[in-house]
Amino acid sequence: MRIGIIGAGVIANKVASILSERWQTMLYAVASRDISRAQAFASRHGMPKAYGSYEELVNDPDIDIVYVATPHSHHYAHARLALSHGKHVICEKSFTANAKEAKALVDMAQAHGLFLMEALCTRFMPITRKIEEVVKSGIVGQPRLLNASLCWNMPDIERIKRADLCGGALLDLGVYCLNFADMCMGGDIVSINSCAVKGGENVDFNTAATILYADGSIASVQCSACCCHKGGIIICENGSIEVNAVNLPRQIKVMDKAGTVIEEYTAPDSDLSGYELEFLAAKEAIEHGWTEHPIMPHSTTLRIMQMMDTIRHQNQIIFPNDSRSL
Repeated sequence: MRIGIIGAGVIANKVASILSERWQTMLYAVASRDISRAQAFASRHGMPKAYGSYEELVNDPDIDIVYVATPHSHHYAHARLALSHGKHVICEKSFTANAKEAKALVDMAQAHGLFLMEALCTRFMPITRKIEEVVKSGIVGQPRLLNASLCWNMPDIERIKRADLCGGALLDLGVYCLNFADMCMGGDIVSINSCAVKGGENVDFNTAATILYADGSIASVQCSACCCHKGGIIICENGSIEVNAVNLPRQIKVMDKAGTVIEEYTAPDSDLSGYELEFLAAKEAIEHGWTEHPIMPHSTTLRIMQMMDTIRHQNQIIFPNDSRSL
């Protein structure tokens, strides 16, 4: 599988660095609107091709799949460009600016028999499978409450404070919290109630949401661009399950009613990262002719995008993308 990367920023560099350690032959081409930046990226990661436009990259017949690693505001346009040229697509989280864009891409991929997936690396980590296993085992009873937070102090970063880049804490950080709740509590949602403190260009800097599920369980999620914390806890009938980080978990602790640790799991250093595994999942899907992968199906991406739309609209956080016709 030969990968073409659209965008040469921080996340693209991180992913390329990880892939180059074991799957160097997958890395084929990169495109940036600045050809010198693309050439430097290609040289850094040992990639044979560099392009000065995204159109050149998607027209390369040797590329099997395009990885979209541009700002949230451009995900729809760049993923659509790749799909329209017959390329399979992995698109960085958050998948698009809103659910309308996400649904349009899913419909397009399915209509053309092309693979399309959101790159939410947490979903593919082996320790995530362990978290789901522990929750479903009922070792401390059924989950009744969940709390998840991911906060990083970065209010001055350009992509965070600008509405035209679909900035704010929710799409950048909150997406992990919502996915954590979705994995542990399910998707049968009754209601969502939220509040937000805005900063930058009318984007969310501090956001909290309470999600009520049909079985009576409740999840509380928080994200922030102006403080630091990460972690999750699932409070069950007979104890609790603590996870050290909802975005890149490494440790799970299961505690009984008295708070005594009865089971503990730490991910081994030898585990592959979610970044590698999401591309291997894409390879598997393409080889089988799938348009989606069961670990990160279209329905999950659409559900999380709709949840973020609801939270934004409850707090009058509107992106330019929201009013654009597709």
